[in-house]
Amino acid sequence: MQRRDFLRYSALGGLALSSGGYIFAASRKHPHTSAGGLAPLPERGAPLRPLPRIVNLSESAGRFRSALTPATHTVPLSDELEARLWLYNGKVAPLIEVREGDELDITLINQLEQETTLHWHGVPVLQTEDGAPWDAVAPGDSRQYRYTFPEGSAGLHWFHPHPHEGTARQVAHGLAGALLVRPPQDVLPVEMEEHLLVVSDLRLTANGEVAPHTDEDWMNGREGELLLVNGQREPRLDVAPGSTLRLRLINACAGRYLRLRLDEHELTLIGTDGGLIEHPQPLEELLLTPGERADLLVRVSGQAGGRFLLASHPYERGWMGERPPHLDEVAPLLVINTLHAGVQPAVRLPERLGRVEPLGEPAVRRKVEFTEVMPGHDAHEAGHGNGHGDHAAHGGGHGNQGEHAAHGGGHGNQGEHDGHGGHGGHAAQMAEHAGHGASAGQASRPEVEFLINGRAFAMDEILFEGRVDEVEEWEVFNNSHMDHPFHVHGTHFQVIATRDAEGAWRETPWLAWKDTVNLAPYQRLALRMVFREPGDWLFHCHIIEHEELGMMATVRIHS
Repeated sequence: MQRRDFLRYSALGGLALSSGGYIFAASRKHPHTSAGGLAPLPERGAPLRPLPRIVNLSESAGRFRSALTPATHTVPLSDELEARLWLYNGKVAPLIEVREGDELDITLINQLEQETTLHWHGVPVLQTEDGAPWDAVAPGDSRQYRYTFPEGSAGLHWFHPHPHEGTARQVAHGLAGALLVRPPQDVLPVEMEEHLLVVSDLRLTANGEVAPHTDEDWMNGREGELLLVNGQREPRLDVAPGSTLRLRLINACAGRYLRLRLDEHELTLIGTDGGLIEHPQPLEELLLTPGERADLLVRVSGQAGGRFLLASHPYERGWMGERPPHLDEVAPLLVINTLHAGVQPAVRLPERLGRVEPLGEPAVRRKVEFTEVMPGHDAHEAGHGNGHGDHAAHGGGHGNQGEHAAHGGGHGNQGEHDGHGGHGGHAAQMAEHAGHGASAGQASRPEVEFLINGRAFAMDEILFEGRVDEVEEWEVFNNSHMDHPFHVHGTHFQVIATRDAEGAWRETPWLAWKDTVNLAPYQRLALRMVFREPGDWLFHCHIIEHEELGMMATVRIHS
């Protein structure tokens, strides 16, 4: 790297608090202190702010060149207290915006005291640019990521670290950003008001440090008590009555599920992880799991002076251990206020939004099984069923049947689980055994393993092998008592069918491009995908702590 570029890149960190440090607007009047010795919470109700942008240093059209510098930054919490977070360029949830066909040239300058990577979640990249754990960047070192966005890559993606056995801590400290790829020409009407919403959460100690992981964090996936949208607590959005809003969301939380509802309004899903779907899908609510994105339209009420809350409602995902109170509470995200102004006319959508062509019959069928286990205990006791190891040559056993439980990738009107068929006793048993591994609040990890096909992740192991351009069908089985979101690197998939615990296969009503999808307990999904680039690609549970405790594996794709 040339010295002048290093100086220009390093200077980006100095923009931190002027462009992205608004996350914790100081609570100067009456700081709200939560239980358990946690830090004061920032005030609610400030106007929603756009995501802070990463500066493009390129002077050439069609090229985005910059640097991302993860480092420790202090951000004001109150007049007396600062929070210490790890941020890219000092910004909370920074945004990189490009177009299809653009070249991205990003230099990662690691100013942390541990190794890190940049994983481009949802982007079809070369394997060398994926930011996998075996390509980690040591403290003080730098690494260039460079690739071109191909046709069809338009959508809302994101980036976050992915080092081996370090991802959970880095995500908990705030490292994440949004990557928006726009199409050459947008098919949606310009009258829509677009807002990018990055949802994240934090848990801070009373002195502003990020709290260490607890046993419950490792077992369930960490849920911070401070829930943020674009780094703000319950911001507000003031709009004219009747406005059509395009709300584009990223669930950047490590373990928190978002069961989204908007007071007195219907949601309309128009896009998922991989971009626009073919036809709008009306929803009463949307379940957005960790790592997922959703593109929503909302025609706001014509009532002037209205106040409507977008919130995450309770969702039972099979909690193990001591249950925090917030799991049973409605969590406000964003307040939409309608002004005293004229009603905006309805917006007419095109007849077709995007195109999602079926992948066709598979050349390869595989079986993937998620399980959890306590060392020294019978595998069946911990949720194991039959069939571990490499199932690459086995058939899926269902053909092309069944309905995608999450309605093609958006999860739609899924509703609440009611205890997952009475497996709460197993959850309590797992939590009791796991609690022997570490005391609450300690950084050590409990004695519980999350496995794929009976194996914990190892850097040098390959579970499956395949070939470029072959259609593969994966039957993914969640053989456990709790929800797990499945994520794959290097490609997108189509959910073809679903099968609940005791039910028959049901066909999906419509298709979408996905890279992350939820599996309820004992549910099976049939996924079809094609890898276009050779290399070693990860697939894993996107509850970060489960991934780090072993629920991750590698597929090697040959050219």
